[in-house]
Amino acid sequence: MSSLYEPVAGLDNLFQFRDCCNVYMLKDGNHAILFDLGSGTALSSFKQFGGNYIDVHAVYYTHAHRDQCQGAPRATSQGITLHFPKEARDFVTSPDRPDLNDITEYRRSYPGRFEPPRPFVGGEFDMQGGDSFSWRGYNIEVIAVPGHIDHQLAFLIDIGDERVCLCGDAFHAPGKMWEAYHLETDHYTGAGVRSAMESLRKIKQQRPTVLCPSHGDVLHGGCWDAIEETIAGLRTLSELKDSICPGRPAGKRLVECESDTLIEISPHLLMWNNTYFLLSETGGAMMIDAQGPLPVAFHEHWAKKAGDRIIEAVLVTHPHCDHVEGIPPLQAWQRTQGHPVCQVWAHERVAACVESPFQYRRPFMPIEPVAVDRRFTDRERISWQGYQFTAYDMPGQTDLHAAYATTIDGHKVVFSGDNFFPPQKWGGMGGLSGYNGGHPDLWRGSITRMMAIGPEWVLASHMQPHPYRREDYEAMLQWTGNMSAAMHSISPDNGVVRHHNPHFIGLHPHAQRIVDGEGMITAWVMNPYDNDVEVSLKLVLPGGISVETREVTLTVPPDQGGEVVWGLSVSEASQRGRTNMVTVDVTYDGVYLGEKAACYVIESEPTVG
Repeated sequence: MSSLYEPVAGLDNLFQFRDCCNVYMLKDGNHAILFDLGSGTALSSFKQFGGNYIDVHAVYYTHAHRDQCQGAPRATSQGITLHFPKEARDFVTSPDRPDLNDITEYRRSYPGRFEPPRPFVGGEFDMQGGDSFSWRGYNIEVIAVPGHIDHQLAFLIDIGDERVCLCGDAFHAPGKMWEAYHLETDHYTGAGVRSAMESLRKIKQQRPTVLCPSHGDVLHGGCWDAIEETIAGLRTLSELKDSICPGRPAGKRLVECESDTLIEISPHLLMWNNTYFLLSETGGAMMIDAQGPLPVAFHEHWAKKAGDRIIEAVLVTHPHCDHVEGIPPLQAWQRTQGHPVCQVWAHERVAACVESPFQYRRPFMPIEPVAVDRRFTDRERISWQGYQFTAYDMPGQTDLHAAYATTIDGHKVVFSGDNFFPPQKWGGMGGLSGYNGGHPDLWRGSITRMMAIGPEWVLASHMQPHPYRREDYEAMLQWTGNMSAAMHSISPDNGVVRHHNPHFIGLHPHAQRIVDGEGMITAWVMNPYDNDVEVSLKLVLPGGISVETREVTLTVPPDQGGEVVWGLSVSEASQRGRTNMVTVDVTYDGVYLGEKAACYVIESEPTVG
């Protein structure tokens, strides 16, 4: 982080301050406006201008990620007006923020927006694309450039002969995008990437001669070609994100499927919505995944097709809410009927998250923790009522995913969860999302495993049982290589882990309920590089929460991770009943990243794992 403002593109009145994001200052004498603010250090770094006091009239934000506006409280304390995009209101202000009001429901969805700021008071949400305003002879145009986040704006200013675009994170460098995981507006398509492409097209049509990004160097000249190069890289990425097996023909399902109907796939294999049932000859049944409470209609269907069989166990493929939230109501119903309560079985990779879902920063997490009765190691053999299963670690849609292979009615099958679908269903996969823990290398390992198993049937979730076709998986293997290359290509340092993984730096547990005023937080840092990195980690705490030592420095070896554990103390009763955001301020290998990770601390009645 520099302590000086640097002139931009040789212009005397536009300056860049390098912080956790680039802060740009448009100056006229001792008057100025800022674009983005970073940590706020830019407000006390004016000494180079002859010691003159700089009167900052306002700060205009391209978008409201933490690294843009973590210094907002510092500005409001000085009476500086903050102007945000209109659409950022519910991302910033406490009364409207889902993560600070109902974190349980928030974690059952896919946010599509990452790294919200710590709560602060102040700010005007008064800007949108199409606006323009004047400041001391300069006309400033505002254009909407969603992609990096839905509310992102860019500012266009004609300064002398230069047409300057302050573009936020809509552009980083020719062919590169900063932290491309922000483009994941959903977990399984390239829609967010295409939004970023369209925003770049809009910027290109404005014919800027200078591009001023939030991260990276100012580009002076060659902007048209640089944007074209970036669009081309994003186009490749967007198409690959749409389908794991591009070009493959549609595949038929094993049976015609209908919602809320118990469907027979084979004499001992039934399906109801997102759940499979395996029937034994001795009278019991096994449930594979449990979407939600089973209605009265289900039990009527069950009596006709399965008789009086009791569900003895639920086998879980992964911890998403639509695969486990049916377990507690099933167990409660069994108790009311006087039946033995079913056990819960899961691969060890999945079990920890099922039991403590609030500890993990992942989407689609269930509200209620579920106790796991049996955990299986990778490739462990499982026996149940004459059936032999093999449990497999099978990351794909999420890194917390398993699959189970067995033989049913003479057919070799794999219960594959949300990983593999017929090519026409969701592009043949449950998605590639960094927030979900996805990575093309993890997919590659799971695809190879499926090819080694060579099942006859793939029993995919969401009513998608279909025949296995080896040619689909050969296409998938090719896709993993192409996807990895596309992700490397657009990353500023060719680092997939750094720029496509929002868990590169994190705090654990992601949400916790404080008991008796004490808790713990663990920070972790990944080092995907070939050299040691020194990392400084400093907790940023709300009032009433304290630790003994806030700042720690780690040296993390190549291809390894480092951890720091803090003990928390909640000293004020006023914190009770509130959801508090805790962040960690990070300097990574000499580069200041700002408050790069966050978690939530609650002292209240809601149950969290």
